[in-house]
Amino acid sequence: MATKITLDILENHLNCKYKSYIRFMGQEGIKSDYEILQIESQRKLKLKAVAKINSRYSAHEITHGVTLNASSLNKGASFIFDAYLHDNLLSVHFDGLEKVEGRSQLGEFHYIPVLFHESRQIRKAQRLLLEMLALLLSRAQGKAPSRGVIYHGIDCTGTTVRFTAGLAAAEKLLDEVTRLQRSEVVPTLLLNDHCHVCEFRQQCHAQAVKEDSLSLLRGLGEKEIRAYSRKGVFTLTQLAHTFRPRRKGKRSDRGSKRRYHALQALAIRDKTIYVLGAPEVPAGAVRIYLDAEGNPEEGFVYLIGMIVRDDSGEEHYSFWANSKDQEHQIFEQFLAVVSRYDNPCIFCYGRYERTFIKRMRRHARRKKQVDKVLGALVNTLSIIYAHFYFPTYSNGLKEVGGWLGCSWTDENASGAQSIAWRTRWESTRDEQWKARLIEYNQEDCVALRRVTDFLCATCTLTPTTQEAQRHEAGGAQIAWVQELDKLANNARFGRVNFVHSEFEFVNNCAYFDYQRQRVFVRTSKLIKKHIRKPGLWRNRRIRASQLIEIASSKCPACGNTNLISLPKSKKVRVKRAFDLVITPGGIKRRVIECRATVYRCSQCEHCFTSERYQRLAKHFHGLMSWAIYQQVAYRLGCRPVREMFWEFFGLTIDVSEMHMFKSLMARYYRITYRKLLAKILSGPVLHADETQVKLRTGKGYVWVFASLEEVIYMYRPTREGGFLQGMLNKFKGVLISDFYAAYDSLNCPQQKCLIHLIRDMNQEILSNPYDEELQSVTQPFGSLLRSIVATVDQHGLKRRHLERHVRDVEAFFRILSARSFHSEAAQALQERMVKYQDKLFTFIRYDSVPWNNNNAENAIKQFAYYREDTAGVIKESGLNDYLVLLSIYQTCRYKGISFLKFLLSKERDIDAFCAKKRVPRRNQSLELYPKGFAPPHFVGLRTKAAKQAQEATVRQDSAR
Repeated sequence: MATKITLDILENHLNCKYKSYIRFMGQEGIKSDYEILQIESQRKLKLKAVAKINSRYSAHEITHGVTLNASSLNKGASFIFDAYLHDNLLSVHFDGLEKVEGRSQLGEFHYIPVLFHESRQIRKAQRLLLEMLALLLSRAQGKAPSRGVIYHGIDCTGTTVRFTAGLAAAEKLLDEVTRLQRSEVVPTLLLNDHCHVCEFRQQCHAQAVKEDSLSLLRGLGEKEIRAYSRKGVFTLTQLAHTFRPRRKGKRSDRGSKRRYHALQALAIRDKTIYVLGAPEVPAGAVRIYLDAEGNPEEGFVYLIGMIVRDDSGEEHYSFWANSKDQEHQIFEQFLAVVSRYDNPCIFCYGRYERTFIKRMRRHARRKKQVDKVLGALVNTLSIIYAHFYFPTYSNGLKEVGGWLGCSWTDENASGAQSIAWRTRWESTRDEQWKARLIEYNQEDCVALRRVTDFLCATCTLTPTTQEAQRHEAGGAQIAWVQELDKLANNARFGRVNFVHSEFEFVNNCAYFDYQRQRVFVRTSKLIKKHIRKPGLWRNRRIRASQLIEIASSKCPACGNTNLISLPKSKKVRVKRAFDLVITPGGIKRRVIECRATVYRCSQCEHCFTSERYQRLAKHFHGLMSWAIYQQVAYRLGCRPVREMFWEFFGLTIDVSEMHMFKSLMARYYRITYRKLLAKILSGPVLHADETQVKLRTGKGYVWVFASLEEVIYMYRPTREGGFLQGMLNKFKGVLISDFYAAYDSLNCPQQKCLIHLIRDMNQEILSNPYDEELQSVTQPFGSLLRSIVATVDQHGLKRRHLERHVRDVEAFFRILSARSFHSEAAQALQERMVKYQDKLFTFIRYDSVPWNNNNAENAIKQFAYYREDTAGVIKESGLNDYLVLLSIYQTCRYKGISFLKFLLSKERDIDAFCAKKRVPRRNQSLELYPKGFAPPHFVGLRTKAAKQAQEATVRQDSAR
């Protein structure tokens, strides 16, 4: 095994931990053309960087080939090229060191690392590599640099990179490399994005196939693989057995583009193409298959390949650009070919071509033509991603096309290989490289055509239950996911789309409600007697329990008091209002009939009725209170409450009127909501939490803010916590919350929920049962927390008793901060606890501050019950109204008072209601709608029967 850690090994470790392990084992692979190209580019970049740096310093200020130690660095050269660090474990090469001001063991100066890299953009791997060099350099000069410099790209741009505090990331990575060097650990083989350019790619891929590794699936990341491992799933075969098709709910997202990894594994296991859902591929008389090749370093497309197929045959095009200046020229050639055809379908594979066309549109002369191309562009990969599961490890064109029988002349052909070919052509201008690139591009177009045609042919097939579940199309086995489980077929439990209109007519006549009301009612007298016909007109048959005359004394237009009643046939208007009188002994229905005379002003000839009559409420506060109580306290829907009104009180109330109740009551109690919010924000303790909600228009979040006795709910369209700064800017109490990062920036004392923390700890222990380092953190923490909670149980949340644990808490975090862990789980837990050490035990320094977030979580649970029944059907306005009423209900629940009695009292201050202990009494006064609110007689009737009832009511009023 290798005994030295080199710069190459450090760089390999950032790309792949398993690669650094192989290099420690002394193995060497066969470098690809792309890797050789990177080495050549690195050498050219270094020459440019050296020349650029030499121009900034004089000859006596620069030193070459220095061994890093105190004596060599004390000479104080302004810049050092090719520095080396040697010891028993290390043999690391530094591209350069730059002298900067800052006190160190060397004097009033120190050095920062300089790295040369050929990439156009600086990525995370280069930043971490530079930080590891800074850590090694700090051991030689006695000071950790705070920054470094990377020279990169074609222009050899120098970019300053800031390091993390204390070089913590580099310390962790260097510790991992050291443990690999000592053979203390063996990393798990995980394939990643670096594999396609790695010298060990074939060796690692063969081993992964042998192990049936989950990392063979390119869509699975390291985090997801660890999650599957915790569930006991380690291979693709095991993952394939976990797929279970489920019936799609009526309220689920129809446009979902989720990718099921278990189904991909099932396709590989069964060597079958699985089709999920109902894919659609655009069809057209003219089809164009487009593929573009580009140079990512220079950022331009140098080759556009096309295959155009129409009724007359097939044509191939290749547009080549010698330099970046000719990119617009080949794009215009491409547009000229496309413009020959009317409404073509243009297919591509991935987003690269669309991004290229959008970029070229900025400077194109024919923008309308470009827009037509973008409108006709179809991404074949997006169709595959959403609906097709090929028995391949990725959805790349090479794998999918290869599985369908396509082949490439060069076995190693790939996007990375094409970059190497283009670079060879630019340096030699050899036509062989150009011909190879054009051939490769055309073969990609052919593969795209083959894949697209296969998708089109598959879409014409339909799964049937009578035949076999598998079909043969182009030599490939195809199966529909919905046939794997008959319960997954939503079409079996829904409305059937009949081919013939006659079938649909007969089917519609077979529904239960239709036959009860149209067929059986003619033969059964019992059904005919009790059949309930729709319509609000039934309330007109109820005998009125109270009669009220409404008169006017002056004209609302001019103020004249000399009024003339209209003739008897038109002078009376009648409305009915309904209420419930709730007493300790029962509930009684009250029907108020109001009559108003129509007047004409003798002065201005204005005809009118009393404004009180116009604004008369149809449903009084008591009736609406009972309906809201049923909906909020017992979570009954509008239709069940509607049935209860009919069954208990003989009242017919429309569903639209139920929604109006919620809007009116929320408007009435909005002032109560604001008072609750103000009281919570002025209190000593604030509990906060949030949860997701699914609306008809998308997703949003409901936030909960609670004290010990008050609760309010608030809807926000996103989970971003920027609004908290403005809302809590005057809050001086203690905020109790979970570990969501949005709370961290708030300027107030905070207590993190310890229940959340110990649940996360418990899950980590279950996921890593043999991790002794993790146990060494969780066990002392559990003992400390148990002793504090025992004190709370004995004496309550009182500061004078809890302060005895302050020294124990400080000692625990002092020991935890000083320890060094090798386990990833222990390291993550250590970082988390040290980060929040000032917010975990805040409650021991205050009186009456809980150590968990129970109040907010209990309020969230009440909303979650409602969310389950309304997911995807409620609107934002309706949700806001419901949250106002739910806030009042939950506050009444926390205070131990009756929500129904509070509503019936018409009081809008909960504290005043508690102080008065008001008992609801019968209110005989008329209730009016708010000004500007349209009464339900005109806007609340939606059905045809309701409209007819409205017209009948108007005719009856006119007749009277």
